[in-house]
Amino acid sequence: MSPIIKAPKRFVRPLRPQEWGEAMQMVWRVFLRFEADEYSLDGVQNFYHFITDDLLYMMYKQGVYRVFAAFEGRKLIGMISIRDGNHISLLFVDEDYHHQGIGRALMRYLCDLLVAEGRETFVTVHSSPYAVDFYHKMGFRDTDGEKKQAGIIFTPMQFFL
Repeated sequence: MSPIIKAPKRFVRPLRPQEWGEAMQMVWRVFLRFEADEYSLDGVQNFYHFITDDLLYMMYKQGVYRVFAAFEGRKLIGMISIRDGNHISLLFVDEDYHHQGIGRALMRYLCDLLVAEGRETFVTVHSSPYAVDFYHKMGFRDTDGEKKQAGIIFTPMQFFL
């Protein structure tokens, strides 16, 4: 009889400081694969500078910029970050885990946390063109048309908790 092999457990939890580099590397890989072609060189550079900025990391370490990650076993497979209490700043899932409910699990974790904290009644996001359909499926509604700022293309959206 063959031994039973169980798949590693998937879970979401706050990102630890020693995992920051791994998370930002995954964000950069996914951005290059799925989003960079839509952006100008200026936009790609601005995005890279945003995720590698020491100030962003300092804000994370101070608890002002909150980051949560999805794992399969010890492997980081997705992340979501929030700033200003209720604005999703980054939501990325490793390419190998797309369409497996990881993004939905990250959103559920974040929304449940905000409801439990009782401070926010809605969440906002500036969705990249690639993620617009995902956010619509999650229940987000556009608050304005597509915009371009500093080479970054986004659609402002909102979701009521």
